[in-house]
Amino acid sequence: MEKELIYSVEDDINISDLIKYTLEEAGFNIKCFSNGYDMLEALKMQTPNLVLLDIMLPDIDGTEILKIIRTDYSYLPIKVIMLTAKSSEINIVMGLNAGADDYMPKPFSVLELIARVKANLRKKNTTIEMEEMTFGEIKIIIRKRIVFVNNNQVALTQKEFDLLKLLIENAESIVSRETMFEEVWGKENAMETRTIDMHIKSIRQKLNLQKENIITARGMGYKLTEMKENQEIE
Repeated sequence: MEKELIYSVEDDINISDLIKYTLEEAGFNIKCFSNGYDMLEALKMQTPNLVLLDIMLPDIDGTEILKIIRTDYSYLPIKVIMLTAKSSEINIVMGLNAGADDYMPKPFSVLELIARVKANLRKKNTTIEMEEMTFGEIKIIIRKRIVFVNNNQVALTQKEFDLLKLLIENAESIVSRETMFEEVWGKENAMETRTIDMHIKSIRQKLNLQKENIITARGMGYKLTEMKENQEIE
């Protein structure tokens, strides 16, 4: 099983080393950052399961980083634990109101840190689970009608989005052209077969799929499936 990834943002090297050693011993994959901007750059490339976030950082306030995570990356189920010397009630309330899942004051117990991390990772974000569908590198946010490939947003038309959603819902199964017409364009609309082909071609190009592809089932329809070696596509 792949280890859960944790980002730690802490400018005190001694505390950072302690966090890294503790969580690695507990079986987590952890990446440490001494400032906020480096972590935000890494976030563009790889999504952690959880972020341990200090407030007082040399470049950007931890609360501001939290706001960025909760706005620019609101579609990602990232847990955030504030780990900071600012332990007054008002600081805790501000952190939780800004979107933190938990708040730990310094100094902290390493055993409590492990327990808090595990407890937060067990919590499920039901809103995201209900709104989000994934297939391999593809992720769609249903309510917002947004598509991502490797966390990079891809612009699709309304019909392209509906077709992709239908294919993901029926992944590894052939979706007939008749079903596509009915689900995407409506039963009453008379459409040319070429219309579906053009939309599928556009989806393939925009998503630039690698491990996954939309396979043509000649005379029947299309199937979203994992790319097989030497597999031919239309």
